[in-house]
Amino acid sequence: MSHSRESAAPSPSDMVELALSSAEAGIELVAIAEEEHRGNLRWAQNGLTTNGLTRTSSLTLAAIVSGHEGARTATLTRTGVQSPAIKDLVEEVSAAAHASSPNPNESDTHLIAGESDANFEQGSPGLTPDVFTPLVDPLARALASAARDDVTWSGYAEATLDSTWLGTTSGTRLSHHQPAGRIEITARSRRLDGQVASTWAGSACESFDQVSVESMADELARGRRWAQSDVDVQPGRHTVILTASAVADLVIPALWSASARDAAEGRSAFGDGRSGARIGQQLMGDGVDITSDPHHRLIPTRPFVVEHASGPTASLLDNGVALSQTRWIEDGVLRHLMGPRSFGSTIAATRQAIDNVVIAAPGRGSLDELIARTEKALLITCFWYIRDVDPQTLLLTGLTRDGVYQVRDGEVVGAAPNFRFNVSPLDVMSSIVDGTDAHRTQPREWGDYVHRVVSPALRVEGFNLSTRSDAR
Repeated sequence: MSHSRESAAPSPSDMVELALSSAEAGIELVAIAEEEHRGNLRWAQNGLTTNGLTRTSSLTLAAIVSGHEGARTATLTRTGVQSPAIKDLVEEVSAAAHASSPNPNESDTHLIAGESDANFEQGSPGLTPDVFTPLVDPLARALASAARDDVTWSGYAEATLDSTWLGTTSGTRLSHHQPAGRIEITARSRRLDGQVASTWAGSACESFDQVSVESMADELARGRRWAQSDVDVQPGRHTVILTASAVADLVIPALWSASARDAAEGRSAFGDGRSGARIGQQLMGDGVDITSDPHHRLIPTRPFVVEHASGPTASLLDNGVALSQTRWIEDGVLRHLMGPRSFGSTIAATRQAIDNVVIAAPGRGSLDELIARTEKALLITCFWYIRDVDPQTLLLTGLTRDGVYQVRDGEVVGAAPNFRFNVSPLDVMSSIVDGTDAHRTQPREWGDYVHRVVSPALRVEGFNLSTRSDAR
């Protein structure tokens, strides 16, 4: 069966050009074409259960009508867009912008002068099943070995490719293709006393040839050895060693809360309620740096702003703005908060892709070396079910999971129970006494949203483990 050329879905770059060419005079228009490619392998009870590839595409249009009272804006997003519908969509979003209320915070801002990408017209490289080839044999061997050892593995590997084409009536034509991968494994086994020991390991990458399933299996086996006996530990404030994954899961909510507007209005831990944001104040310990850098060699990401809507930390008018390194915390001092260009004249606000986080703190060596130089602490592998408690202090609560161990005189001597914790990342990052070199890690709680994190493991004092948890 043949289809007319007019009914066929245009290429992403063509959709952007068709939309922009339909913009009426006096309207600033943003067109964002996106393709999301997803692939996964899942296993349980030491056997593969499901696998597959998916692809979705969408077109987002944002119309902006400038005025002395503020910009009037509207957005819409549609999937499966075909060429004849694009002009109607532009008319729809333009009418909605004219009918909207002005935003006084965007009264003097326009889309930036256009920048053009020579590869803008190229399509997405896409995903094929071959993306998982580096995992197939190592994973098969590891699952067979786990079964022989009476250990049950469950988990998944996910590959993603997010492609973006951004165009504006100011001349911007930018594109980016962002690959990512992650693998998470939970291993459960019975101890000699019949109790179940559960351990977790995760790894993040750009492609699976960067992942060592063998190293992850060794990590899980080490956790099982550590968990062969129990150590009774009571709730309270403890010295703890947090793995890099656990550190990442505490720092990420801090960045999500770092709205310049919320701080200026006294609605977050980054504002003091009197003079506005706490820019220039010491909020974390000496030597702590938290940075976003789209050009970081380990975790490169899209180097320009893509906004689908305006909000407290974002503006449609920032689409296409180039991103460079932003130091949020420098030597423990707050340097920047998250906000649009229009807010930057009153506070040190900037926009960043916060799926890119680099954490640095005083320390050296590996996790094993950190354990070896620790007299007494609890080693916490990862966190689960983290929730906000108090935005004014950035207090978080959550649970430890799949591996809490007692360290004494440089050695792990047994498994401790799980706990509920209540801490603020600001306090945790102010109580560091030792750490490791930073490396790429996989956040467990926030791994669905933040794929690119570099962090050390840290030993911190006074970590509030408020109550015991029955979770195993």
